[in-house]
Amino acid sequence: MTQEAVQETPPPAPGPIATLLAQIMPGVRFDITATPLDETVTVQRDEFVRVMETLLRDQRLAFDYLRCQSGVDYLTELESVYHLYSFKNKHSFVVKVRCPSVDAHVPTVSHLWTAANWHERETHEMFGIVYDGHPDLRPLLTEEGLGYYPLLKSHPLADIEEWQEDILQAVDDARKAAVPAGATPIVDEKAMKIQIAQQKAAVITRTRSEARAKGLSPEDEKAAVQAALSAFEEQLASQPQAGAAAAPAMSKIELAQAKAKVITKARADARAQGMSTEDEKKFVAEKLKEFSAQLESGAAAAAPAAAPKPAMTKIELAQAKAKVITKARAEARAQGMSTEDEKKYVAEKLKAFSAENQ
Repeated sequence: MTQEAVQETPPPAPGPIATLLAQIMPGVRFDITATPLDETVTVQRDEFVRVMETLLRDQRLAFDYLRCQSGVDYLTELESVYHLYSFKNKHSFVVKVRCPSVDAHVPTVSHLWTAANWHERETHEMFGIVYDGHPDLRPLLTEEGLGYYPLLKSHPLADIEEWQEDILQAVDDARKAAVPAGATPIVDEKAMKIQIAQQKAAVITRTRSEARAKGLSPEDEKAAVQAALSAFEEQLASQPQAGAAAAPAMSKIELAQAKAKVITKARADARAQGMSTEDEKKFVAEKLKEFSAQLESGAAAAAPAAAPKPAMTKIELAQAKAKVITKARAEARAQGMSTEDEKKYVAEKLKAFSAENQ
């Protein structure tokens, strides 16, 4: 009875703006979304530009102001959302357009609203949506060639962020336990990394101030900053102590990535086995413990003369672990596992990997 009632619930009725849009464009296809504020419609990608042009140019609508634009990740689809306002008619409207994640392309409207230029740039930078016809999709907030989109639910650092505290704590515990008797204590890599980052920030700030004081163009200013950073990095590399301190920081990052792969694989294994949330956490913790034990046994067996080599071994191990986690997660999701089962599955795969590489 309840199911029948749900099935018979009619879709939201179109508001005055959606009704007017349907009258102006009788062939347009759109879905109405019920929201507590503005009228909202989702249009088809191939009709998107035509609809937006009508919303701007038809004087009965006259949406002359793009208030904001953002992106949404639905895993299999990406959505671009445009909030419009008409100063002439004092009304607002929201237009959504979706595209498949594997074909993340949406036509730009930067030629209709100048504000769309930077809005779409940022959405491209964060979600990876390519706005076809956009004049300049360079990133605004991150470096060029970053390699991933930070606001996607599937971006490569998701596992590190989700398990960050446990990972870093496990890394610290493993490295402390892995120090052989009489060996040199491990440098606080986190503090060293922060210190180097602060020094780089100071170099950038000083160089930019000097460049602007000289009246350099933006391009020359960027070149000056890059040259100053290159000189700073060369100076670090030329100093034995600084170089030795900087290397572990990179090793810790790579080790954290390896831990993330262990976690991902363990989670996939756990979910494949249908474990509960609590069992999954225990399973992942067990896999991390085994991974730490593996690091400890490797450090204890290392000879003093081979000290530089374990850093490379850990990097390679981290990369291998990352592949294991990624593969395990893909397998778990292909099998339709729950989140809990996925965690268990990942943990199991990481445990097997750790056993093979002891």
